[in-house]
Amino acid sequence: MSVPIILAVAAVVLAVVVGVVIGQQKDPQRRAGTLVMTGLALMTVFTLVAGAFIGGYAMDEPGGQAGLMMILSWAAPTLVLAALAWFWPAGSAPLLVVLTAVLVALCVWFALDPVAARSVQDANGPVLAVGVVALAFAAAVLGVKRTRTAGWLLLALGAVPLLVTILARSGPAASLAAASVVPLATGAIYLVAFRMTRGSSTPDGMPAAAA
Repeated sequence: MSVPIILAVAAVVLAVVVGVVIGQQKDPQRRAGTLVMTGLALMTVFTLVAGAFIGGYAMDEPGGQAGLMMILSWAAPTLVLAALAWFWPAGSAPLLVVLTAVLVALCVWFALDPVAARSVQDANGPVLAVGVVALAFAAAVLGVKRTRTAGWLLLALGAVPLLVTILARSGPAASLAAASVVPLATGAIYLVAFRMTRGSSTPDGMPAAAA
């Protein structure tokens, strides 16, 4: 599936979700809360599906114990970050910002050194796409309690690595595009939810009912 088609489908899904929520809920707090939980559910389903594809790829090549270790190398940190985002949002928010900056720096390095980029990705698979999925899920969990921060993080994770990769032609853009669409949509949903609760919620846009 081409990148424009993926983006078009994501835009339609986003418009439908926002339209349904706004139409059914009249209270801004309830609208915002429903949007946030919808975004989290969307990101959770996407992470499970992406994880199945990544796991299948790893068990096919290199397979065996090496493939299992490759799966654990991203699945375990993803779960730890998600748990931190849920139980310790104040500390995990700056941590996710730093990790997102590291991922962007890796993208820039790949853009400046395409030979190294191909070598790393030939040996380890689509590391940028996997990084986007892992960090985006943790950011989506963070969004339940830090909606605005999570929204901007998700937009950055969905847009910046993809744009750098496409402009520099430094790696497989198709897998990165597939990994970026749902984080972009979820980030947009979170920021819409934040705007709905401005002036009647916590400073970061978390609906008071979910505090």
